[in-house]
Amino acid sequence: MKKVHYILLATMMLLSSCGKKKFANEILQMQSRPIDMTPCEEAYCYEEGKEVKYNCKDSTYKLVIYIDSLSCSPCFVSHMLDYMGTVVDFDSVGVNTLFIFEPKGEQKESLVSSLKELAHPIRTIIVPNGKFSSANPHLPSSPMLHSFLLNGNNEVMVVGDPAKNAKIKELMLNSLER
Repeated sequence: MKKVHYILLATMMLLSSCGKKKFANEILQMQSRPIDMTPCEEAYCYEEGKEVKYNCKDSTYKLVIYIDSLSCSPCFVSHMLDYMGTVVDFDSVGVNTLFIFEPKGEQKESLVSSLKELAHPIRTIIVPNGKFSSANPHLPSSPMLHSFLLNGNNEVMVVGDPAKNAKIKELMLNSLER
């Protein structure tokens, strides 16, 4: 019986290490070239329920929270206020926080309606037709890797969700040049 437990434990450890290696490789892939932000410049941008013009080049550092077409965009909007403290903390040190949505065609209208109705103070960009993911094929499919800090050259500095992990938030804030 003990032999079965050891085999099971060894298999779990092997799978765990393979997962970590895959995770590390995906982060290296993200860092292999800058994130192309140009699709955001022609996208819909909402802040406080109003459509606004946004130039993605208006800050040195950017915290990007990317919600791809596989995610439920309207569902995510209902949880955006959970990020408010993080947005305020990053804004206070000159980091522009961007929520970039790439909704499925049928979710776009629902997303826009939610953003107008809820009037979140958080800058939200809606990039239609898969343009953001097409411009950035090096982004992994895992939502765990869809939050990242960019430097002035749009290079990925730190990956992780600072609203859900205090250590990631601290790492991001400490990585800023002051």
